[in-house]
Amino acid sequence: MLKNLGLFLVVLGLYAVILYLAIAYWALKDARSRTESVGLHYFALFVNLLVPLLGLLVYLLVRPSSTLVERRALELEAEALTQTGDETEERPCPACGREIEKGFVLCPYCHTRFAKLCPSCHKSVRLGWTLCPYCAESLEMPQVSRAAGNQG
Repeated sequence: MLKNLGLFLVVLGLYAVILYLAIAYWALKDARSRTESVGLHYFALFVNLLVPLLGLLVYLLVRPSSTLVERRALELEAEALTQTGDETEERPCPACGREIEKGFVLCPYCHTRFAKLCPSCHKSVRLGWTLCPYCAESLEMPQVSRAAGNQG
C-alpha cells in the first residue's frame, strides 16, 4: 500500500512539474505573439516560474489584448479601406487581359474598343451611352436624311 502511495506521489509530482513548465512556456509563447517587447517576454516567463498559478493570472491581466498578427490584419484592412482604387495608372483590358492605361479607348494589343471620346469635352465615355456624363453633350450620331443623300 505504501509503495502504491509513493508511486502515486511521484506521478502527481511529475504531473505538477510538467504543468508548471507548460504554463511558463505558454505564457512566454503568448507574450511573443502579442508584443515585440523583450521585457514582457521575460516578465511572462519569470512571473510564471516564480509563482505558477498566481503568475498566470497576473500575466493575463497585463498582457496586450491583441496579437501582432491581429493588429497587422487590422492595419491592412484599414489601409485597404482608405485606398480609393484610382491610384493605379493601368488596368487590364476586358478582352485580352493585358495591362493598358486608364485613358485608352481601345486596346493596343487586341484592338478591342471599349470606350469613345466625347466630341465636346474629350473625356472617355462608354460605347452604349447616349449622353456624356461630364458635359451633358449628346453622343448620338446625327441622322442623315434620305432626301439629302438622294439629291447629290
